[in-house]
Amino acid sequence: MADGEEFVINGQKIWTTLAQDATHMFVLARTDKAAKKQAGISFLLVDLASPGVRVRPIRDLAGHEEFNEVFFDAVRVPRENLVGGLNEGWNIAKALLGFERIHIGSPKMPQYALGILTRVAGLRGLQADPAWQERYTALRMEIEDLADTYARFVEIVKRGEPLPPEVSMLKILATELFQRIADLIIETAGEAAQLHGAIELGGGRVDVLAPFYKAKPATIYGGSNEIQRNILAKNVLHLPG
Repeated sequence: MADGEEFVINGQKIWTTLAQDATHMFVLARTDKAAKKQAGISFLLVDLASPGVRVRPIRDLAGHEEFNEVFFDAVRVPRENLVGGLNEGWNIAKALLGFERIHIGSPKMPQYALGILTRVAGLRGLQADPAWQERYTALRMEIEDLADTYARFVEIVKRGEPLPPEVSMLKILATELFQRIADLIIETAGEAAQLHGAIELGGGRVDVLAPFYKAKPATIYGGSNEIQRNILAKNVLHLPG
């Protein structure tokens, strides 16, 4: 809420990536309780050294503390830290979400996972297996399709045009492909897939589980894939709610 030349924030936000290392963060705060849905939200830049801010790291499956929960207890934010207009934060957030989805939708992560899959298969002597090669080739073709789709959205950004809601499709394609490759890495590694960290495998060292740890949360952050499908259903296909 507004209090003179300051805003006072109370609440919490979970799954804030690398908040333990950050100095500032953006916050969507309700500044008009009477407004409906997104109309009364403002976009604020918060100094994480402010009194009342507490960051709690959350240990993930891999043992890392990449995610965090941030608590705000009567945190005072100067009015000069308001980004855009008062109660107009949702429009800024939507633009940022579009860029976040094109970032997550990059083919880089699936390509990274495919490189590890290729290495694991080579160390296990499976690259000549016809059944495995068929699955591998199908994944490579999907990455090429993803790269083409990604390039189309990149051209939109280069032209300075707003990203359309179809960018949600890119996020779904990239993260679910990444997850399928990570799953095949585990299957290809066999019993070695139960070991954490870089392990000896067929005369070489490789971290079999690294893509798996990264792929699982990728379908959730940036707006879960279920939310992305709802966006496509409503704003692209115009299906009834």
